[in-house]
Amino acid sequence: MSEKAKDYFVDMVFKHIPIIYKICKMYAEESEKEDLQQEIIYQLWKSFPSYKGNAKFQTWMYRVALNTALLGLRAKKIKYTEISENEINLPSQPFRENDEDTKVKHLYHHISKLNDLDKAIIFLYLEQCTYEEISEITGMNTKNISVRLVRIREKLRKMFNKENALQKTS
Repeated sequence: MSEKAKDYFVDMVFKHIPIIYKICKMYAEESEKEDLQQEIIYQLWKSFPSYKGNAKFQTWMYRVALNTALLGLRAKKIKYTEISENEINLPSQPFRENDEDTKVKHLYHHISKLNDLDKAIIFLYLEQCTYEEISEITGMNTKNISVRLVRIREKLRKMFNKENALQKTS
């Protein structure tokens, strides 16, 4: 591989490194995040020669990173990452969390309870990927993505409604 190609790879990975961090947060326990990050970067490097530029680098990176995380879950039986109730509570510092921050934490708490594929689809949707990009990354057609997103939103809505009903009764 040429130095120019290596430099391009390094620049693009560092430009899009938050993708790796977010995927690791969603799919790995705290103690396994660093290993998953290294595995994703290794898989990106290993498969980079086959990257032809037909898709955006970011789309290709999502695909490789998600596949690596999902294969790791299946192969090693890594437990799902779930945000604990302690992480949702306000910090002990004199800092007031606004309603939006709390809503986002609750959203990710509920997303962590979804199955692997639904979690990946909603993650990509929240990352503002188009249906076409989500389709390209997951291998599903755009119609299936659309139907799946409607169902995922409904699952999340039910989770929030159940949580709200429990809060009202307590």
